[in-house]
Amino acid sequence: MNGDPPVGVTLGDPAGVGPEVLGRALEDLGQVGVFRLYGPDALVHDLARRFPWCFAVPTSFGLAGVETGRYARASGRAAVAALEAAIDDLARGEVRSLVTGPICKVSLTESGLEFPGQTEWVARATGARRFAMMLMGPRLRVSLATTHLALRDVPAALTAPAIEDAAVLTHAFLRDHLRIETPKIGVLGLNPHASDEGRFGDEEARVIRPAVDAIRARGIEASGPLSADTAFHRAMRGEFHALVAMYHDQGLGPLKLAHFEDAVNVTLGLPRLRCSPDHGPAFELAGRSVASHASMLAALRLAVQART
Repeated sequence: MNGDPPVGVTLGDPAGVGPEVLGRALEDLGQVGVFRLYGPDALVHDLARRFPWCFAVPTSFGLAGVETGRYARASGRAAVAALEAAIDDLARGEVRSLVTGPICKVSLTESGLEFPGQTEWVARATGARRFAMMLMGPRLRVSLATTHLALRDVPAALTAPAIEDAAVLTHAFLRDHLRIETPKIGVLGLNPHASDEGRFGDEEARVIRPAVDAIRARGIEASGPLSADTAFHRAMRGEFHALVAMYHDQGLGPLKLAHFEDAVNVTLGLPRLRCSPDHGPAFELAGRSVASHASMLAALRLAVQART
């Protein structure tokens, strides 16, 4: 890849589906770049032997206490060790992009880490002050203005700066990573029919519309607040390159209906690309060769295309 740094990949929890879906994804992907694989020694060395364009970075040794299909402290510690090394390399530019395999979030807590997920850890390590989550598939891309909140807490947490940040970061990703010259972004309303001119709430007039005005003032082509019950159809037809949703299930329910197996989770706002397959370790599927590798394959393809 013309001397570019390699793409980093963590295997995720070794007791889950991460190692097996990565192996199948690498086989389908073929030699399109150089990969640096982080994880338990036996697993990364096996993958490096099978795929000569991959280099093993052992971050734990032995698989004692790791039982395929069941989370244990040993598998969690191995997953965290791989993340720690890979995130450090991403922050230092040793890898140009990073794909993080699926982990059990309990492992972060058991390791004494304060981060609720991998996203926050990567953001802190790379010095990102503003970041947001996007899920994307071939036909639909959705960013979130708020993430993991109880539905009753969303209206109070929803702010114009949060909406503006999500849209600005989305625009930058579409332009800089996906090479879309003039991204078109749709900003959803919060209430049914985007409040229907105030009949069903005032968040659209009080919070969302001022945010859209501020987004447009930055020279970004944005529309909204849009009624969510039709906006996804419009996006699927190509009217928008991405949507900004106001809360988790508003955006990700339709996204996963369209792209349940091949969606990719992208952390927006980082100096280098970090993405992950849109699924967890799926311990119940591990070792059975039935887990789909489509999401991992899509994540690898995106990471290879990332600009340094």
